[in-house]
Amino acid sequence: MLNRKDIFALGFMIFALFFGAGNLIFPPELGALAGTQFLPAMLGFIVTGVGLPLAGLIAVAWVGGGISTLANPLPKFVSALLTFSLYVAIGPFFGIPRTSVVTYELGVVPFLSGPSQTSLMISSSIFFLVTLYLVLRPGKLLDIIGRFITPLLLLALATLSISSIINPLSPVQRPAPGYANFTDAFVQGFLQGYLTLDALGALVFGVIILHTLHARGLKHRTAQLQTVTRAGLIAAASLTLVYTGLGFLGRNSFGAVGAVDGPSLLQRYADDTFGTSGLVILGIAILLACLTTSVGLVTAFSEYLMTFSKRLSLPVTGIFTTVLGFAISIVGLKTLLAIAVPVLMFLYPIVIVLIGLTFVRSFLKKPKLVYRTTLFVTALFSLWSALYSLKVLPDLLTAVYKVFPLVEQNLAWLLPVLITLLISSSIGHVSRDSIPEKRIG
Repeated sequence: MLNRKDIFALGFMIFALFFGAGNLIFPPELGALAGTQFLPAMLGFIVTGVGLPLAGLIAVAWVGGGISTLANPLPKFVSALLTFSLYVAIGPFFGIPRTSVVTYELGVVPFLSGPSQTSLMISSSIFFLVTLYLVLRPGKLLDIIGRFITPLLLLALATLSISSIINPLSPVQRPAPGYANFTDAFVQGFLQGYLTLDALGALVFGVIILHTLHARGLKHRTAQLQTVTRAGLIAAASLTLVYTGLGFLGRNSFGAVGAVDGPSLLQRYADDTFGTSGLVILGIAILLACLTTSVGLVTAFSEYLMTFSKRLSLPVTGIFTTVLGFAISIVGLKTLLAIAVPVLMFLYPIVIVLIGLTFVRSFLKKPKLVYRTTLFVTALFSLWSALYSLKVLPDLLTAVYKVFPLVEQNLAWLLPVLITLLISSSIGHVSRDSIPEKRIG
């Protein structure tokens, strides 16, 4: 078992891996929209934006592996396809290049006369060189990120957040439509937290955490689960505090800024309150938030590539992944985003259901039956939802899809999946020849 100092460092490392650019932008937007209904909106955001990633992290430690391990009861080719799709979608084709582009647009462009292809290439080159330097030191990630980078990130965020509470730019505004009362505000926050898609990252970051613990000599499954749970709770508490602080910044700045997009709220507050030094603080926060997420994603995808051949090493796969991320960030990110977002929305319900099934698997008499039927229905509705969002469904299928509850909230899959889970698990329990499985972990 790690000592208390190491567990806190691990918790900060988990926080830094999860806290990317999107996490920096979403809470101010939520605060601006919620206004006087800020607290219920933020509570809803924390339930899904913090709770789901934490559950995913614990699920990985519970079974001792990532999505391929969680999907063991599925046919091997389905498990392999899910794993490949997840790593590619949140890796070089989406998450990795996005971290570099967001760093450039929000952290570098404010100090330039305007964006240009040359400055983007220079910024991305430096960003990915630093990323690669950290990736090639996997044994040092806990020390570099958990003990050094994260405290700097937290200090920058605390400076902005606490200042916005003490010195607000404007009075708190009335809530936007859809946030008028406690219930509506909670639901809106719940949905925005859901749409961060952070539970996807939990399945790849969780594997990195397990490798870190293994390198520290912590190899027993139970000890790993206990350590990940304790560190995960520290990360969850840190995320909750940071999200709330950034939400207050948006709530206390909207009246002066007049826009609800996160970058405008953050940049206007930093500039009006601290001047150029404020923009520097914000730039540092954006850089560190994006850098740590980039390191985590490049490391995860590089280690995934190594599973295809024993001849592949981390330097080889790390360089390949970094160069691919750099190339996409320069020439093709916008096109890939249009493709990647529907793919991520397709994968997200599947990942959530896999996480949930992990915790009830030991109670299932026929886990293969439950997994395959439940995830088939999940995949069906996820595909339906992705095609609906792309507006390529025939009119008849569109009309049928709209009949299901929670369509506009991207949760049309929820009720059919719960019904399928109930029926399939009941069939397993009444079967005479079913054999209970031992609890995993």
